[in-house]
Amino acid sequence: MVALPRRRTDRRTGSLAAAGEVVRDRRLQLGLTQSDVADLSGVGLSSVRALEAGKESVGLSIALDVLAALGLGLGVGPRPALLRAPDVLLLDRARDPR
Repeated sequence: MVALPRRRTDRRTGSLAAAGEVVRDRRLQLGLTQSDVADLSGVGLSSVRALEAGKESVGLSIALDVLAALGLGLGVGPRPALLRAPDVLLLDRARDPR
């Protein structure tokens, strides 16, 4: 069994870094390496690393490919509805350190 990183308690809203944590946590749950995810999603290893690090430079199409390979998705909707949805991380620009 793979040891998972300690989870943050507030997963309702977060930064791109928090989204990267979700991606990394899911990869580890599946027992995959970053290289495995790159192969499964058809993107470069550096893109997987950048996404897990919460880098803004990752393009949307690449992020979607990685998310799909991990069984994750990206949704768009009204903020109140997204905040009420279980297991949803609402990205919040105010939470991104600059």
